[in-house]
Amino acid sequence: MSVEVLPESAVRVGATAPDRDAAIDLVGAMLVTSGSVTSDYVAEMRAREQIVSTYLGNGIALPHGTNEARTAVRRTGLAVAQFPKGVSWGDEQAYLVIGLAALAEEHIAILARLATILGDEELCKRLAATDDAGEIWRTLTRNDDQAAANDGPPAHADEFVRDLVITNPHGLHARPAAAVVARAREFDARVTLEANGRRADARSITGLLGLGAAVGGRVRIVGQGNDAAQAVEAVSAILTSTSEV
Repeated sequence: MSVEVLPESAVRVGATAPDRDAAIDLVGAMLVTSGSVTSDYVAEMRAREQIVSTYLGNGIALPHGTNEARTAVRRTGLAVAQFPKGVSWGDEQAYLVIGLAALAEEHIAILARLATILGDEELCKRLAATDDAGEIWRTLTRNDDQAAANDGPPAHADEFVRDLVITNPHGLHARPAAAVVARAREFDARVTLEANGRRADARSITGLLGLGAAVGGRVRIVGQGNDAAQAVEAVSAILTSTSEV
């Protein structure tokens, strides 16, 4: 993550908010201050949250605007607010709220990068408790080659495997990733997705986002268990849908 996308001044620790909308307003205002968006973008961030939760797991939420908000984006940027006491995010508690604004398809690489880092539960706990904004900034902007991987099972003869090209207009962005997680949990099967040299558990939204898989990208879906075939087909249907999931 470059310092242009996340300047050190766009990280705040020790924040408080009475509810989710107030937390979104806070990071949205930070995006406005940094010059990434106009004030119109903030309302669209709240609107997206009504469509689908942007809670990723491990105490992390990633609010961002709807497709209609693209005209309010001036440049790609992030803003991070830490809430040590937590903010109610549906049925979950968010301790690190990351506001995202992105031009074109730049959000895919950013989501993959964030998911790589924030899939680490212990790291997320540390960032939720630190009083050092610099620690959060350094963690999110560090330049290394860590791969996003929630290791799946080794290859077995009884695996059900399908290779496909993603045709879902959103790739494995937040909404389709959430849909994959929800469907995968309905089956008695372990399903993993492989893309870009990485592997993720289909039940982990951070893992899926970490694949960085966009529309037109190739994905291998591997299922094991009693419902492996049905689970793989269900996940495949989401990734090959041409509707606005």
